[in-house]
Amino acid sequence: MNHGISKRRAFLASRKNQGRRVTFGFAGIADFRSFIGQEYIAGMLKAATDYDLNFINFAGAIKYSFFDDIDFISHYLKTFQFMKSPLVDGLVTWASSLCELIDSKTVEKTFSALKPLPMVEIGYLDIPGIPSIRIDNNYSISLLMNHLIKVHEYRKFAFIGCANSSPHIDRLNCFKNELKNYGIQELPDSIFLTKTMNSVDIADVINKITAKHDLHDKKEIDCIITPSDLIASDVIEELDKHGISVPRDVAITGFNNQYSGVSARSPVTTMNLEYFKRGYASVELLIDRIMAPQEHFETRLVPTSILVRQSCGCFEKSVVQAAENSISTQGFSIENTSEGELREFLFTKVREIFVHQSEDEVQGLVDAIFDDIYDQHEPSKMLRWFQNLLQNTRKDAILVNSDLQQSITQLRKIILTLVRDDVKQTVHMENVFHQLRTLTSVFIEYDTIAPRTDTYLMNNLSQIAINFATATTGKQIQDVLRYQLGEMGIPGIILALSDSMTSDLGTANLELILPEPRADIQAKLPFKIVEPACIPKVFFPQGRRYSFIVEILHYGDKYFGYAFLEIANPNIPIYDTVRTLLSNALNAVYVKEGRTRERSMLLTGEQLVGILNLPSDNSDEIRNGIKASQITNYLLEHMNEMTDLEKMASDLSVSKSHLVRRAKELTGYTIQTLHERLKIEQAKNLLQVESLKLGDIADRLGFQNQNYFSSVFKKNTGMSPRAWAKRNLR
Repeated sequence: MNHGISKRRAFLASRKNQGRRVTFGFAGIADFRSFIGQEYIAGMLKAATDYDLNFINFAGAIKYSFFDDIDFISHYLKTFQFMKSPLVDGLVTWASSLCELIDSKTVEKTFSALKPLPMVEIGYLDIPGIPSIRIDNNYSISLLMNHLIKVHEYRKFAFIGCANSSPHIDRLNCFKNELKNYGIQELPDSIFLTKTMNSVDIADVINKITAKHDLHDKKEIDCIITPSDLIASDVIEELDKHGISVPRDVAITGFNNQYSGVSARSPVTTMNLEYFKRGYASVELLIDRIMAPQEHFETRLVPTSILVRQSCGCFEKSVVQAAENSISTQGFSIENTSEGELREFLFTKVREIFVHQSEDEVQGLVDAIFDDIYDQHEPSKMLRWFQNLLQNTRKDAILVNSDLQQSITQLRKIILTLVRDDVKQTVHMENVFHQLRTLTSVFIEYDTIAPRTDTYLMNNLSQIAINFATATTGKQIQDVLRYQLGEMGIPGIILALSDSMTSDLGTANLELILPEPRADIQAKLPFKIVEPACIPKVFFPQGRRYSFIVEILHYGDKYFGYAFLEIANPNIPIYDTVRTLLSNALNAVYVKEGRTRERSMLLTGEQLVGILNLPSDNSDEIRNGIKASQITNYLLEHMNEMTDLEKMASDLSVSKSHLVRRAKELTGYTIQTLHERLKIEQAKNLLQVESLKLGDIADRLGFQNQNYFSSVFKKNTGMSPRAWAKRNLR
C-alpha cells in the first residue's frame, strides 16, 4: 500500500472531522482553447474528488479577441487578494504562465508575497521556497534521442528553438548532452534560435538552414529536433515550400503533444508531458506541504512518454498493428478485370471493414475510390466521404481513434495493392490516406476538447445574454442568475457586490447565494465582507465538498465585486462568459442608480466622518489644489505600509511641506496621525472576522509586530484589541 496516500487520507480525515475540510486553490493564466490549462485543472479536480478536498480555481483566461479588454492582466492580479488563509489552506501555482504578460521578477515577487501560504508550482519558474512538479527534460530528450538513434540510426542532427524560452534552452542543453553521450559530433551551423515562435521567424530560420545545408534525401541532416510542436508544425510547412518532404528528406520531432502537432502535414513525433498527471501530483505534494509546513520539499519529476508518429519516419503503433491484421487481396488481380468485377470486389471488402454503414453508404465509398484512382479529384472524394462519416458518427457517440485508424489502414492495404504497378496512382493514394488520417485525428481532437472549450457556441447563449441585458435593477439581475445559471450547467453562485462602482476591490456585501442556504444563513444576508479572503465558511456549501471558480466583476477599470461560481461543467471558459454578462448588466444598473465613485475606500463613510474634521466650506480646499479626499484615498490605498511622507508627496505631485500643511488644515491631523487613525478604524473591521489572528491583522495593516499593533490600538481606543472585540462583538 502507498504509505504517502495513507498518511494524506488520515490527515485529511482528521481535518474533516474537526469541521475544517482542506481547501486548495489554483492560480495561473491560460488560453482555454488549448488543452494544457484544461488538463491541469482536470487533474486537480480529480485529485480533489479522490482526496475529498475543496477546490477554488483562481485561473484567469487569456482573452479571445481584440474586442476584449487588453489590460486583463491588471484585473487578474486582483484575485491575489483571495489567495490567503482562511479562504484557502494552500495553492497550486502556475507562475510561469504569467511570464509572457509581466516580467519574471515581478511574477516571482507577486507569488512570494503570498508566503507563508503553502504553495506548489507546476510551471518552469523557480520561486525560492516553493517546490515544483515538473517534467524531466533530461529524461524526455534522452527517450527521444534513443528512439531516433537506435531505431532510425540517425546521426546528423539540427535544433530549432526559441531564444526567449527557458524550457527551450534547457532542452537544447539536454540535446547537446545526448549527442555527447552517443559520441555524435555537433554539426556546424546546426543550432538555430529564433526571437519568437511566430511563423515569420520560423520561415526565416528555414531560409537560413536550407541555405547552409542540403536537406534532400537526408544528405546533410537526418533529423531536426524542436522543443515545441508549434515550431515543428511550422518547420514542416516551411520545408514543404522549399520542396523538402518530411520525413522522406528529413525527420522532424516536437515536444508538448499539442494540437498543432497532430494536425501537421506530417503528424509530429513528440513528447507527452502528462499535464493531467502533473495537475494531480501537484495536489498530492501540496497536501504533504500542508501536513508538514516546516519540512523542506524537493521538486518532483513526473515521467513523460514518447508519442511516435510519422514525422520521425515511423508509423503510429495503431497503424502498424492494424496492418498486421489487415484484409488480404490474395487471389485477386486488377489486370484483365472488368470495372464491374472490380467494383463488386471493392464493395465486398469495404462492406467487411465498415460493417455499420448502409449499402448505399458503402457504394458511395466505392464510387469515391474509383474517382480518386482514375480522376484524382482535389479535394479527394474519399476525403469527403470520410468527412460525412465522421460528422454523422460524432452526433451519436465519442469517436474511437484506434478503430477508425484501423479501418483506414485496412482500406489502404486493399487499394495500394490494386494500384501497386502505377507509381503515380500509388503516390496520389498515399497522399489521400495521409489526409484521411489527419482528418480523423482532427475530429478526435475536437471531440476530446469540445466539452471543455466550446463555450461561445452554446445554442442558447444569445438568449441568456439578452436576459442579462434587459435586467435593469439588482433584483432583476439576481432573478436572471436564478433562472439562467442552470442553463449553463453552473449549479451555484456566491455573489458579493460593493455599494458603489470602485477603482479597486474593497469591502463588499454578500448578497446572493444559490442554491439558497438554510434559513438561518439566509437571514444573515446581506453580509459585509471586509476582505475577500475572509468570507466566513458558513456561506459556502455545508456538509459536502465543493469546487468554485472566482470571477472578478469589472467593466473597464471599474469594479463591482466578485462571484464564486460552482464548477460542474468542465467547460472552464463558460465561467468567464458569465462574468462578462454579469459585469455588463451591473454596469448599466450602477450607472443608472448613480452608484459610482472615483476611488476605492475600505472604510465606510460613517467611519471616515468620525475621524476627519472637515471644514463645512470647501471653497478654500478647491482653491488651494489638493483635496482631503486625495489625502485620505492615498492613505487608504497604502494601508498596509509604513507612512512615507517623501513618497506620498511625490506620488501626489506636491511638495512635502505643502502636503503636511494642507493635511493639518483639511483633516485636523498630521499625516502620520491620520494614517494611524485610519489603520485603527480598519483594525476594528478586521477584528470582526473571527478567523483572523492579531498577528494577521498587524501584518495586513503594516505594523512591525503584534505587540506594537496592540500598543497603538490601546493608545487610540483606551483598550486592547481583544478587549475591544469582546465588548463590541457580543
